[in-house]
Amino acid sequence: MAFEQGNTFGKYTKRGKNKSSDILKSQLHNLANKVVDEFDLGKLTNNQRIQLIKAVLPYLISKQKNTEDLQQEQPLFQIVSKN
Repeated sequence: MAFEQGNTFGKYTKRGKNKSSDILKSQLHNLANKVVDEFDLGKLTNNQRIQLIKAVLPYLISKQKNTEDLQQEQPLFQIVSKN
């Protein structure tokens, strides 16, 4: 059966949201905030600070797309006509 435009399939869901996962996410968020607030950067060595920054940066900065990959691909072979 092909997709028909204007159908209502999936419009109304019969499942409710999982409340326990929302509670768990909230508790983990609060726990992480508490750990970060209690974290004393003065006690870390320079090497430990660098390791911490390397671990956290991927979550703070979005990855940049390579503009060369977005350009149109060039064909591998060139078609030559014999005339």
